[in-house]
Amino acid sequence: MFFFDFGVSIYFFFFNLFLSGHGYTEGQMGVLTGTMAAGNLVGALPAAQLIRRTGLRTALLVCFSAVPAVLVARVISTAFPIQIILAFLTGLALCLWAVCVSPVTASLTTERQRPLAFSLVFSLGIGVGAAGALAGSRLPGWFALTTGGAWPLAPDQLTLIGACCIALLALIPAVRLRACGAAVAARTGLLLTPAVRRILPAIGIWGLVTGSFAPFGNVFLAGHVRLSLHHVGTVFSLSQLCQVAAVLCAPLVFRRLGVPNGVFTMQLATACCFLLLAVTVHPVFAGFTYVALMGMQYMGEPGIYSLMMSAVPQEGRGSASASMALVLGAAQLIAAWCAGWMFTALGYPRALGIIAIFAIAAGLMFRTVAYGQAQVLVPCADESRG
Repeated sequence: MFFFDFGVSIYFFFFNLFLSGHGYTEGQMGVLTGTMAAGNLVGALPAAQLIRRTGLRTALLVCFSAVPAVLVARVISTAFPIQIILAFLTGLALCLWAVCVSPVTASLTTERQRPLAFSLVFSLGIGVGAAGALAGSRLPGWFALTTGGAWPLAPDQLTLIGACCIALLALIPAVRLRACGAAVAARTGLLLTPAVRRILPAIGIWGLVTGSFAPFGNVFLAGHVRLSLHHVGTVFSLSQLCQVAAVLCAPLVFRRLGVPNGVFTMQLATACCFLLLAVTVHPVFAGFTYVALMGMQYMGEPGIYSLMMSAVPQEGRGSASASMALVLGAAQLIAAWCAGWMFTALGYPRALGIIAIFAIAAGLMFRTVAYGQAQVLVPCADESRG
């Protein structure tokens, strides 16, 4: 997990800046991000089927092999039609990782432990991402200094290919996961129990929020706020460290407020951060607001995943995870395509205001939809008093 997250974090921190340097606009990058989300959408059901037939270990090996290969191909050619095809294949490959993580985490924990377990998993990934942002902001300069133009590839290409090589190292520990091969069984197709049907629409609205601004955060800071590349890397690293702290503190909030109310509070705070980011042009204030935004946005994720995994029996978690990936893929597909157009046509302030409205709507929907089943799914408050 460390090598894969670290390599992919370096890659996606720098990739949009790489595209921007090759003449891509926010609208084109939005199309590519939406196409990658479409790959996630299409790959959700096949990913669950692969886990059911071959086991979790084989699915992880396929993921850890396919993702670096596709990402390297995206560096070689910057032609827009080719990038669209490769973006779709990237989404297909990454979908395996998204579908595998939740079932294996849930299968190794009890219902009471689950919010904390998801917090630890997410915080580890985010913490590694912080190191990835620092590395991604400094590796191009290091390659330029050490190669001196002697290599046929540019420093930005070497940075991205190096990130793929790091991600490929995840195959070494994954080969040893023999006990996890049959740890999770997945049902065929989607699992749409009444509890899942109540949660999925709220997840879809939230997916519109998370999928709209995140792909453009580095472009916003570098282009709109006018931060240097090193400062953008520093802001990204601080934001991910803030995410680690927020995610680790999330179980305490859930125990006090309950999972649905806790998720609502965090999503309301996210909306406030979007509004602050929309009205500021001062680089330092924008950087701190971005850090707070990322912390609040990710703080509710363990609660959302815990609600979903607790809503189904163990044998159905692979299919429930695939259902969640399908809804998130559809939402992020819509969000990425629309956000790229919004940022170009309306400008960042108006677009961020619209995203804030969706964040408020998502929070209200989670509070009303999930509250009725909170005592059944994750009775955190009762357990903490017991």
